[in-house]
Amino acid sequence: DGLRGSQLRQPLFEYSGACSGCGETPYVKLMTQLFGDRMLIANATGCSSIYGGNLPSTPYTVNGAGRGPAWSNSLFEDNAEFGLGMRLAADQLMGYAQQLVKALASGIGGDLADALVGADQREEAGIVEQRRRVALLRDKLAASSQPRAKELAGVAEWLIRRSVWIIGGDGWAYDIGY
Repeated sequence: DGLRGSQLRQPLFEYSGACSGCGETPYVKLMTQLFGDRMLIANATGCSSIYGGNLPSTPYTVNGAGRGPAWSNSLFEDNAEFGLGMRLAADQLMGYAQQLVKALASGIGGDLADALVGADQREEAGIVEQRRRVALLRDKLAASSQPRAKELAGVAEWLIRRSVWIIGGDGWAYDIGY
């Protein structure tokens, strides 16, 4: 599917409140159509933090499965590091979940454990298949009496690779006060 047909997918960015003619918001909408149900957004201070986190409302939403972008704002120039921290944390949680899968492989089933750890998640079809495997894993963990099963259930969602996006703003561009 990829970029072709992307405009037929549900956007998880519904409205922005940005200035009329803003050129950034169509890209944010497209990102949510392609990656929104597994997206982590590191947002720098600027226009995008105003239209992206204008509480008590938000332009970001969830799909029918209850999945949508997770958004957080960083102040000024540290957004690259902030986003890198999100990537590193997501990778660490995935690695920890994979360690638990390996440790509990006998109770999970060797084939499922191998598939969960070795999943190719570069394409959307791989993500969909991994979600199916994680749902199966959750069912097995719910019926398990192994002490670490509950621990794995708490991090099983991190077996699905996240897509981290660093969105800049005028504050990140060093132009506030300069």
